[in-house]
Amino acid sequence: MTANVYAAAIGCRRTRTGLDFGAEVTTQGGERVVGAVQGAPSAPAAAVASPAAPAGTAEAQARTALEHAAKILRPYGFDATADLAEQKAARTQQTRTVVVVGEVKRGKSSLVNALVGRRDASPVGVDVTTSTTISFAAATPEHPAGTAELLFPGTSEQIPHHQLADWVTVDGRHARDARVEVLPTRAIVPVESNALGDVTVIDTPGVGGLDPSYSQLAVHSAQQACVLVVVCDASTPLTAPEMAFIQDAAATVDSLVVAVTKTDKNLRRWKPIVEENRKLLQQHLHRTVPVIGVSSLRAVVAAEMPAGPERQRAEQASGITALRAEIGQRLDVAEHLPVVDGLRTALGGMRKILDKIGTELAAAEGSEDVIPDLTAELEKLQSLKDHSQQWEQYLQRDLTLIRQKATDELDRQLDEIRTKWTNRVNKNGMEVLRRNPQKFTAEMETDLHRAMAAAMNLFFEQMYTVIVSPRFDSEVVWNEIYHQIMATIADRRIETAQVGSKRHGLLDPSMLTMGVMGSSMIGGLIGVSSVIGVGVVVGAVWVGVNLGFRAMRSGKTNLLTWLRETIGTTKTTTARLLESATALSRPEIVIRYREHLRTRMEELQTQVTDAKETARQDAATREKTIKRLSNNQRVVTARCAEVENVIARLTSSSQGV
Repeated sequence: MTANVYAAAIGCRRTRTGLDFGAEVTTQGGERVVGAVQGAPSAPAAAVASPAAPAGTAEAQARTALEHAAKILRPYGFDATADLAEQKAARTQQTRTVVVVGEVKRGKSSLVNALVGRRDASPVGVDVTTSTTISFAAATPEHPAGTAELLFPGTSEQIPHHQLADWVTVDGRHARDARVEVLPTRAIVPVESNALGDVTVIDTPGVGGLDPSYSQLAVHSAQQACVLVVVCDASTPLTAPEMAFIQDAAATVDSLVVAVTKTDKNLRRWKPIVEENRKLLQQHLHRTVPVIGVSSLRAVVAAEMPAGPERQRAEQASGITALRAEIGQRLDVAEHLPVVDGLRTALGGMRKILDKIGTELAAAEGSEDVIPDLTAELEKLQSLKDHSQQWEQYLQRDLTLIRQKATDELDRQLDEIRTKWTNRVNKNGMEVLRRNPQKFTAEMETDLHRAMAAAMNLFFEQMYTVIVSPRFDSEVVWNEIYHQIMATIADRRIETAQVGSKRHGLLDPSMLTMGVMGSSMIGGLIGVSSVIGVGVVVGAVWVGVNLGFRAMRSGKTNLLTWLRETIGTTKTTTARLLESATALSRPEIVIRYREHLRTRMEELQTQVTDAKETARQDAATREKTIKRLSNNQRVVTARCAEVENVIARLTSSSQGV
C-alpha cells in the first residue's frame, strides 16, 4: 500500500503542503473540531482535553488506543515503531505462574492439588515431604497427562506419573539409593484440564521451610504474571518466621496471597485465625493482603464430583473457589503488561512526531530560530560523520569497559557463592547436606544461574544506557541490535575440560548448556528475570551442575573441590559469552549508526529546505499551512493523551491490587 493510499484509508490525506489528519468531525458531546480523526476529543486550540475512554474492557480500550496510535505513526514514516509496538502488545509467551511456599507440614502440596483440581498431582501423605521443586503445567501431545518430566543437570527424562514420588520426595526409593549418582533438581508434571486454566503452579520443596530464595521464583517482570501464595495453617496465627518471610517477599513481589489451610481440622478456630492474620499483615506491611481459608481435602473431593450446582457449592464451601478467583484476578491484571509495553513504545514515537510538527509549525509562523537551529544540528551530524573512524575506536573502548564491568560483577557474585557455600558446608556438616542432596544441589545450580544472568543483563543494560540510547534515541534500533546478538549466542552448548581432582572418577567432565529462555518454564522455575533497557527480558541462562550428588556423598573435601571447579567453569563459560556478545555488538552498532547519521542528515536537509520554502510563501498559503499543522498537532496530542490515559488505567489497576 502506498503512502497516499494508506493515508486515505485512515482518514489522513496528503496535500500539496503535507499531511492533513482529516476534516471536521462531531464528537460525542456534539461539539465540532477541525482536523481530528474519528474518536479524537473536542478541545480548544490552547489545550487538548483527555479523550473519553473507549467502550469495552480494558484490553479493548488498549487495543483501540494502539490502533489509533498506529494511524498516526505510519503516515509519518514510523512504520518500524508501529510494528514494534504491535509486536510487543501481541506478545503471547507471557508465563502465568503461581508459586506456593510455606513451612514444613503446612499442606503446600495438598493445596497445589486442590488448585489444579487433581488429588494426586503432587505427592502427598502424612510422612511425605517433597525434596525438590515441582511445576504443574498444561499437558501437550509431547508431554501428556499421566507423565512427569524430570530435569537433571544438562538433560531430562520422561517417566510415568506414578513413579514421581520415587524421585522427588525425601524418602523416595531413588532419593535414598546411594547408588543413584544424579537426582533431578526439578520436575514438571503435565496436567489435563487444570482448574486454574493456562497457569503454571509451582510446588516448592517441603524440606528447609521458608527459604528466602523461593520468593525470587515469583519476582514480577515485564513478561511474567506471577502470584506468590504463602501457606500457613489454621492451628495458629502467622509465626514470626512466616511473617519475616512475607515482609521480605512483599518488597519484591507485586501479587501476594496468604492461604490458611486445614480449615476442616479446625472448624471453630479457622475464621478467627484468618481475621487475626489479616490484622497482623496490615500492621506489619501497611497494605492489605488477601487471607483466604481453604480445606484442600474438601476441594479435591469436590473436584471429583460430577459438574453441576452441587459441585460448585462444595468447592465454594471448601474455600478453593475464592482462592482461585483471587489468583485469577491478579494474573489478569498483570496480563496487561505486554500491551502497556506496546503502548509506551507507540507513545514514544508519537512524541517524536509532535516535535517534528512543532518545528514545522515554528517555521511556518516565521520563527527566526528554526533554520539556524536546524543548520547547527546538521553541521553537528556532519562533524560526527567526518570523525566516524575516531568514534568507532571509542566504541570499541566503551564496549571493552562494559564487558569488564560485567565480568567484575560476575566475579563478585561468584565469590559470594563460593563463600556462602563454603561457610554452609563448614557450619552444617555433611550430614545435613546428605539428608537432602536434591535441595542443596538445586540451590547451588540456581545461584550459578543467577550469577550468569546478572552478568549478561548488566552487559546489555550498560550497552543500552551508555552507547545505544544516547546515540540513537530509538527503541527500534535497540530491539534490532539486541535480538541480532541474542539470536547468535543463544542455545550454545560448550563442553568443558575434565574437572581436576585428586580422587580419580569423582568428577566427570561437565556439560554447561547455555541458552536465553525468556519466560520459558525453566526460566519460571529458576526465577531469574531482569528487565533491561527498554523492556527486553534476558531469561535464565541454563547451567548444568553435574554430579553434585556424588561429590556431596563423597565427603566435605571433595564437595568443596567440586564446588570450586564448577564455579571456575561457570566463570570461564560466562566470560566466553560476554566476549562473543562484545564482538557481535560492535559491527551491529557501527552499521546502524552510519545509517542513522545518513538518514537523520537527509531529514534535516529536507526540513531546512521546507522551512526556507515556507518563509517565501504568501500570507494565504502560509496561513493554510499553519492551519494544517495546528490541526495535526491537535490530533497527535489527543492520541498521546488517549494512550497515556489507557496506560494510567491499566497500571493503576495493578497498583491497586
